[in-house]
Amino acid sequence: MPGLPFDLRIELSDPGLLDDLAAAGERRIGLDELMAVRGQRAWPAWARGAAAGHAFRWSLRDTFDSTWWPQGIDVAQRHGRRILAVSWYAHPVRGVEQGVRVTFVDLRSPRLPRYHHVLLVELARAADGDVRPQPVVVHAGGIALLGERLLVADTFGGLREFHLDDLLLLREPMFGYRHVLPQHAQHRARKVEGDRGMRFSFVSIEHRDGPPRLVAGEYGDGSRPDRLVRFDLDGGDGGDGGELVEPGLYRMQGACIVDGTWFVTTSNGKRNRGDLWVGTPGAMTRHRHVLPPGPEDLAYDRDTRRLWSLSEWPGRRRVFTIDPTRWQPAPASIPAPARQ
Repeated sequence: MPGLPFDLRIELSDPGLLDDLAAAGERRIGLDELMAVRGQRAWPAWARGAAAGHAFRWSLRDTFDSTWWPQGIDVAQRHGRRILAVSWYAHPVRGVEQGVRVTFVDLRSPRLPRYHHVLLVELARAADGDVRPQPVVVHAGGIALLGERLLVADTFGGLREFHLDDLLLLREPMFGYRHVLPQHAQHRARKVEGDRGMRFSFVSIEHRDGPPRLVAGEYGDGSRPDRLVRFDLDGGDGGDGGELVEPGLYRMQGACIVDGTWFVTTSNGKRNRGDLWVGTPGAMTRHRHVLPPGPEDLAYDRDTRRLWSLSEWPGRRRVFTIDPTRWQPAPASIPAPARQ
């Protein structure tokens, strides 16, 4: 298989900036303390498409909001609590960039979950010496929860990394948000010589036996082949044994691998339902129009053995599960031995 079209170099944020901000009176509470507080309520909902199972919707304000658009999704166990995370990017408001927020959903009550919005920020020292949070302006088309780490796709920059215990409660809100999560590091992607480089449109964790690997891919309009990669984040350079594949799909929105089977979502515009592709690169089966319009990222929940995805269009936003066993290719039949 071809090697990776990029290498990743980690650039750590200055830890002193976070310490100085906390010393100035901003309280470092971590995700666990936030999730112990009663959040906004989500509501049971129906999602269009034969592949969409159990679903919920956001509050009416978040469902119809035209500023914030949901994109990435992942689910994980954290200290005995199942948590779903969803990334949203903001359209500029009167020229002001608000960046990205991540919504953390408590799944202890799956039919009536509660959630909290958290703004992603970078810390910078101003001319007067004070440390101030700045918005993280990326598309955030995919996210991955890897232990304490939250990884966010940065389309042309690689991956942004945040640590959940760094979550802060601000005294004064930023764009209306008092909970912010400072960036811990950036895994900057540099293209390999002779290659066009890689767009990180989405990212997920490959679920398999052994150490976790990441899966990332490109969204495109069909003007050039879009690609998928799988790689190890810690040592993810061109020589780490990573894999590059070109599945021949366009408008890919999310991908994940479960025990060797690839699942990919593709979109078909605002009014048409999305497609689910299942199989292996070069042998993908298309399940046409089985997802809601505007399907986005994919994640796998090992506890329930379900995929999670979400749709983005205002007024029709849903977060929903998919039963992967319904859509996996049937095992090849083995002919019975001839009678002697």
